[in-house]
Amino acid sequence: MATKVMSKLNSIEDRQIAEVLSHQGLTVILMSSPWDGNGIILRGILEGFTSRYRSVNFCAADYETSPRLARLFNLLSPPGILFVKDGEMVQRITGPVSAGRIEELLTSI
Repeated sequence: MATKVMSKLNSIEDRQIAEVLSHQGLTVILMSSPWDGNGIILRGILEGFTSRYRSVNFCAADYETSPRLARLFNLLSPPGILFVKDGEMVQRITGPVSAGRIEELLTSI
């Protein structure tokens, strides 16, 4: 029997758009698909940052089941990392990216 691993990223869907936009502070959203290898790697990187950056709201959304979120932030294909501060997107990264680049953005936004 397989054991389900709990993610350190809050799972969000289209119905939570208002909640994401009303959050004060920085929210980092990973939009990926279960079949996306780069998205799986990025999930691990972001989960590693959750204990260091406790004030950041780290979330994950499935690109295919959350099309409104993808459209709202103009993300055309997964994976993508969206940096949303006080309800406004301030940075978007698409495709594979290094942990160092993500951390640069976490400390500069």
